Amino acid sequence: MKRVLITGASGFLGRALLPVLVADGFEVHGAARSAQPALSGVRWHAADLLTEAGRAHALSAARPTHLVHLAWEARPGRYRDDPVNHLWAEASIDLLARARACGTGRILGIGSCLEYGPQDGLCDERASQCRPTTLYGQAKLAAAEAYIAAGAAWGRVFVPFGPHEPQARLIPSLIRSLRAGQNFDCSHGGQLRDFIYVDDLAQMIAAVLASKLTGAVNLASGDVRSLRSVIEHVAGLLDARHLIRFGAVDATGVDAEPIVAADIRRLREVTAGVPVLGFEEGAARSLAWWIERLPGRA
Repeated sequence: MKRVLITGASGFLGRALLPVLVADGFEVHGAARSAQPALSGVRWHAADLLTEAGRAHALSAARPTHLVHLAWEARPGRYRDDPVNHLWAEASIDLLARARACGTGRILGIGSCLEYGPQDGLCDERASQCRPTTLYGQAKLAAAEAYIAAGAAWGRVFVPFGPHEPQARLIPSLIRSLRAGQNFDCSHGGQLRDFIYVDDLAQMIAAVLASKLTGAVNLASGDVRSLRSVIEHVAGLLDARHLIRFGAVDATGVDAEPIVAADIRRLREVTAGVPVLGFEEGAARSLAWWIERLPGRA
């Protein structure tokens, strides 16, 4: 029986990945800090993975043949430079060693495009030099190096969006403002980014997990869009483009980088035939999901 342990299973990405791996025939175990509502096909384990006891408990309870390590600090506004990133890097490397010791054969760690730092073009796993400028990116890269050295796979996620996304991120905050009839102040919007709908991302993670791929692999759509086009598209769905104020705020730090986008040739080696909804359908589904949950004008 294939048994997979997903850390951070109650988070934004974890929620999307759980049903995909259940459908793929895994006995699915989810690790989270606290008890979670029952979910068909998922066995939950409450564990604080920043403690040795928590990591040992999650592994002993699940006895995984496969591991997807998602857990990390990811709250908008604090995650990029939070000192807890150091602790997460240490915990992630220890989790890797413990998983190997207990016989877990397939391990996939989930990292971030912020590991790359500033680039002049598309981020290429095999050619781009990683120069992270945030503590988050530096800590993720430290964990990535350990996972890659151990023969595991390491996925670098670009810009996911969709249901259960933290409300402070771009698309939920945009929808919330426009639904309330408020102006949305943003930067010039010329920055290029690779947005990927979270359900598409979950399918890609599952495909990488099922493959024999090792080392770093970009988890992205390959569809590079300007922030302006993303904002205008979502605003157009709400007939509220008149409320967007481009250039009202200055972009700083990572947000000012001209391009953060992925070369996905390596990913495509293992995702042929994987169903993809794409940006437009993902945006429509995201809007419908948020409208059910956010206050605003009818």
